[in-house]
Amino acid sequence: MKCIDAIEGTLKNIITKFHQVFIEDGLDDTEYVRNIKIVIDGTDAFLQSNKEIFTEPHMLKQVLYAFSKDLWLKGLKNIRSQELTLDGETCNCENDGFDEYYYDYIYNHGVYPR
Repeated sequence: MKCIDAIEGTLKNIITKFHQVFIEDGLDDTEYVRNIKIVIDGTDAFLQSNKEIFTEPHMLKQVLYAFSKDLWLKGLKNIRSQELTLDGETCNCENDGFDEYYYDYIYNHGVYPR
């Protein structure tokens, strides 16, 4: 196993654990996204200063970002589906990309405007 594979696998596991806590404790979306950004940015800073480990740290940053966003989107879809099922309604979870925009905005700005 390459060192970068171990780093990526470890970080995906950490992100998954953060997501589990987010779901179980009903944390605010902003808390989850900001914590994930800290993990990703910290990893990127480490790899930028240790390029002998991995020559393309930006690629890992993109992989981790996509992984965390996909995990959040799937979790959100699951939560909505469960809520609607409890209400006896059917899930029409299409939102024209708003959830993706919402995640990206929080990730890039730290908060969502109210």
